[in-house]
Amino acid sequence: MSPSKMPSAVNGVDGIAQEYDYPETTPEGPYQVLRESYHSKPDKLRVACVGAGASGLCLAYKMERMLVPGSWELTLFEKNPQFGGTWYENTYPGVACDIPSHDYNFTFDPNPDWTQFFAAGAEIQKYFEGFADRYGSRKYMKLNSKIVEGRWDEEEGIWNLTVEDQKTKEKWNDWAHVFVNGTGILNNWKWPEIEGLHDFKGPLMHSASWDHSVDFDGKTAGVIGTGSTSVQIVPQLQKVCKEVQVYMRSPTWISPPFGAGALQSDLQKGSEVDPGQRQYTFSDEEKDRFRSDPEYHLNFRKRIEAEINGLFGMYQQNSEMNNHFREVITAEMHRRMGPGHEKLKSFIIPKWSPGCRRISPGDGYLEALVKPNVETVFGGIKKVTPDGIVTEDGVEHKMDILVCATGFQVAFKPAFKVINGSGKTIDEDWANGPNLYMGVSAPRFPNYYTIVGPGATWSNGTLLPSIETTIEYSIKMMKKIQHEHIKSIAVQQEALDEIYAHFDEFHKTTVWKEECRSWFKDGKVKNRIYLWPGSTIHFLKSIKDPRFEDYDIKYRYKNRFAFLGNGDVKATASRDVLGLSPYIRSSDHEWNVE
Repeated sequence: MSPSKMPSAVNGVDGIAQEYDYPETTPEGPYQVLRESYHSKPDKLRVACVGAGASGLCLAYKMERMLVPGSWELTLFEKNPQFGGTWYENTYPGVACDIPSHDYNFTFDPNPDWTQFFAAGAEIQKYFEGFADRYGSRKYMKLNSKIVEGRWDEEEGIWNLTVEDQKTKEKWNDWAHVFVNGTGILNNWKWPEIEGLHDFKGPLMHSASWDHSVDFDGKTAGVIGTGSTSVQIVPQLQKVCKEVQVYMRSPTWISPPFGAGALQSDLQKGSEVDPGQRQYTFSDEEKDRFRSDPEYHLNFRKRIEAEINGLFGMYQQNSEMNNHFREVITAEMHRRMGPGHEKLKSFIIPKWSPGCRRISPGDGYLEALVKPNVETVFGGIKKVTPDGIVTEDGVEHKMDILVCATGFQVAFKPAFKVINGSGKTIDEDWANGPNLYMGVSAPRFPNYYTIVGPGATWSNGTLLPSIETTIEYSIKMMKKIQHEHIKSIAVQQEALDEIYAHFDEFHKTTVWKEECRSWFKDGKVKNRIYLWPGSTIHFLKSIKDPRFEDYDIKYRYKNRFAFLGNGDVKATASRDVLGLSPYIRSSDHEWNVE
C-alpha cells in the first residue's frame, strides 16, 4: 500500500510556530477571526511585582510552574539593596518568628535544618536566600529600585510604572500588563508621633532600622512600646544594660507557645520542661532524622499546622476555648512575674479577651520586666527632651539611648501611589476604609493584585500558606488574561459589598470587636474588622480557585470568543501526537486539551 498523500499537522505541514507576542490594543474595524492563533494561544504577559520578600520569591517560583514557558516576563522591584523583606530589614536583638520554624518555610520546600523551634530572623533570611539560589529567583530582581507610582492606561490595558533608583534617586519608567503588590502589611516603619523625639541627643533608633554600631553595655536605655517587637528586644537589653526603662502604652497578652504539641510529644516526650521557656534547640540527631525521614518530618509539620488551625474557636467571645485561654494565660503571666509587682500585673494583663490584638508569645519578657535593672513606666509620654523622656506626670526620665519599638505604618493602603483609569488613587478610592476582595483584588483597579492584604488572615494562623495560595490565585487570573485575550479584569464592587456584609455579621461575636486598638481595625478601637471570617484553612479553601463571576471583564478584541482562533489547538503547532488525542484513554480519568 502506498503511503497516504494527505498532509499531516503532526509532521509539521501547516504547523504554527510557538512564538508569543505582546497583545495588541483593540483593533479598529469589525471583528475578525485570529487566523494566526490556535485555541487559547497565550499573549505574552509582562508582570511587575513590588517587593522581593516571601511574596516576590514565591511569585517567581509559581509563575515558572503555572504559566507557559516563554509566554511571560517578570520583574521583582525591591527597594532595598538585598531581598528578603521583613527578615532583611529587621535585625534588632532577639528578632525571631512567633510561628514554629518548621511551618515557617514554603509549604512545598521544607527545611529540616532549622536550629530552633522558633527561628531567629537571621536564619529565616538565610532560608529565603537559599531558596532564591536553589530556584534561580535572583534573575528576576531589580534591587535598589523603589516603585513610587503605578498608573493604569485603560486604552492600552497596561500599568505605567515610575521607579526610583535608591542610590542615585533618579526616576525611570517601566510598564506591565499585571501589577502585583507583594510588599506585605508590615513594611513601612515610622517614628512615633511624640513631641521633641528628634531633639534627643543620644543614639535614637527604630526597631526596624537597628543601629548595630551602638554599644548598650552598661548604658541606660529607654524602650517605647509593648508589642511583639518590644517583647523580643527588652529581654536582650536587660542582660547588658545598666538600666532599661520600658514605656508601656497599652496592655498585652504574653502567651505560652502555639503549635508545640508535636514538639512535646515527639522530642520532649513528657520530660521536665521550664514552662516559661518556649524555645527549643534541635539536636544534630533530631535534624538528621528530619533530613533522612521525610515522612516523619512531614507528619511533624502537619501536626503543628493542624494544632494551630484547630485553635480558631478561641477567637469567639465567651467560647469555652476563649475562656480557657484567658484563665491559662492569666495564670501563666502571674507565675512568670512572681509574687508582688501588683501595679505591673494590673496594667499589663488586658481586660479584653486574648486575641483581640495579636497575642505575643515571648521568652523572658515578663521575667525581664521584674528584674531590678528594669523600670516599667506606665504614664503616657508628654515629650522627649535632649536627655530623655518627660511623662505626663511631669517627671523627666534620663537615658543614654532611646529605642522606639513602635512597629509599622500598617500598609492597608500601599506605600506607593496607585492610580486607576479614572485618575483616582487607591488612597482616594479607599477614603472610607480598605476595599479589597479576599485581601487581593480592588474594584476599579484592574489587573492589580495585593498579596495577603486587608481582609486576609493575619492573626489566626501561619501566614506563608496564605501568601502561597493568594499568589496561585493571582497567577490563575494572569493565565485567564493571557489565554482569553483579556484587556482588563476588575472585581465588582457588589461582590465586595456582600463579602464585607458577611465580615460584619460574622465579627459581631468575635473577640476582635472588643475595646482594643489593633491594626486589624486600621489602628482604631472601633471599626470594621479587616480579618478573614474564619481560620487560615477556611481562607485557603475560599481562595483556592477564583470566582470569575465576581469580576467584570473587558476583552482586547470585539468578541469574547476571539480566543477560539483558527480552529486548531496547541498540539497542532507542537506536532504532539499524544496532545492531539488526550481523550483516548484506557480508563476513566481526567483529561484536558492544551
